[in-house]
Amino acid sequence: MNYGIFTAFLLSLTQCFFSQTRLKPGFDANECARMYEISSRQVDTLQYGVTLPYPDGYKMVFRSDTAGLDNRWDLWISGDSVGVISIRGTTLLSASWLENFYAAMVPASGTITLGKNNRFSYCLANDTNAYIHTGFLLGLSYLAPSITQKVNEYYLNGIKDYIIMGHSQGGAIACLLTSYFYYLPFGTIPHDVKFKTYSSAPPKPGNIFYAYDFEFITRGGWAYRIVNVLDWVPQMPLTIQAEYDLNKNNPFPVVDSTIADNTNFFEGVVVGYLRNSIMGSVDDARDVFIKYLGEGMYGFVRKYLPGLKEPKYAKSMYYMTCGAPVILKPTTEYYDLFPKKPGMEGLFTHHLFRPYYYLLKNGYMNQ
Repeated sequence: MNYGIFTAFLLSLTQCFFSQTRLKPGFDANECARMYEISSRQVDTLQYGVTLPYPDGYKMVFRSDTAGLDNRWDLWISGDSVGVISIRGTTLLSASWLENFYAAMVPASGTITLGKNNRFSYCLANDTNAYIHTGFLLGLSYLAPSITQKVNEYYLNGIKDYIIMGHSQGGAIACLLTSYFYYLPFGTIPHDVKFKTYSSAPPKPGNIFYAYDFEFITRGGWAYRIVNVLDWVPQMPLTIQAEYDLNKNNPFPVVDSTIADNTNFFEGVVVGYLRNSIMGSVDDARDVFIKYLGEGMYGFVRKYLPGLKEPKYAKSMYYMTCGAPVILKPTTEYYDLFPKKPGMEGLFTHHLFRPYYYLLKNGYMNQ
C-alpha cells in the first residue's frame, strides 16, 4: 500500500469533515435555541431558576470569577469544536444595575483607567463619531482580557470557531466584545479565529455611527439582535437626537441661509427664535441626561470601583440598536402562557428566557 497516498486521503477526509462542521453565517434557529439553553445557565435575574433544557452536545469548561460590576462569563464547547462565550446579564445586585444606568457615552476608541496600573485600551469602531455606553464598556473591560486569554488557550486544542451569546445586559456587552475582537491588533489572537454573535434582548450599546460600524464588520450574517416586541429593555437607554448627532452635510445650515435670504426681517426673527428654542430644548435635555447618567452615576459606581477614573463623556445621547434583527411576535397562545401582571411582578414578564425561547421555537423552528 502506498502510505503517502493513504495519508493524503485521510487528511482530505478530515479536512472535508471539519469544513462541514465549521461555523456558518446566517440565522440558525436551532443553533440560537442552544444559545438560550446555555445562556439561561447564567440566570441574569437570579430570583428565577433555570427552566430551559440542557444544551445537548455542549459542555461548560470554564466559568470566570465575578469582576467589575458583577460581570461574569462562561465558556462552553460543542462536540464539533465550536466554542460559546456566554456573557451574564443583569443580576439582582445594585452594582449590576448601576452598569445599566451609567449611560453617558464615551468614544468607541480610547483607554479607560480602572485602577492604579490597570488601564484598558480598546478600539470598537473605525469612526471617530462612534460612541458607546460607558457602563457596558466597563463590563467589557473586566471580561475581555480573560476571554482573550481563553481563546488563545483553546486555540491550541483546535477551537477556532466561537459563538458570542448574551441576554439583556449581556447582549449589549456581546456586541461590544464582537467589535473588540474585530479591531484587536494583529497577532493578539490567531487570525483564523471566527466569531458569530447572538445578542438577545439587548439594550442599545452605542450611537448610530457605532451601529453602522458594527453592522458593516458583521455583514453577511455574522451578528443577530433578537427582540420580543413586548420587551421594553431593547428600547433602553432613552435616546435624544440633536443637531450635533447629524453628519456635517446636514440640511440645517442650508435651511438657515435660505430663510435668511428669503424672508423679511421680522419673519426671520420669528423663525430663528422658534428654531433656536426647539433645538436648544433638545440640547438642554441631552445635557441633563449626560449630567445625571454620567457624572451622577459615576459617583455611585466609584463606591464599587474606587480606582475608576471618570472618563470624558461624549456630547451625545443618540442611542441606536445594532445587529440584523430577528423579531419575535407573540401569538394568542403566548398571552395565555405569559399573561400581563401588575406592578413590578410584571415588569420582566416578556424579558426573561422562557418567553424568548418559546417565541423562537414557535416562530422560527416550527415552520
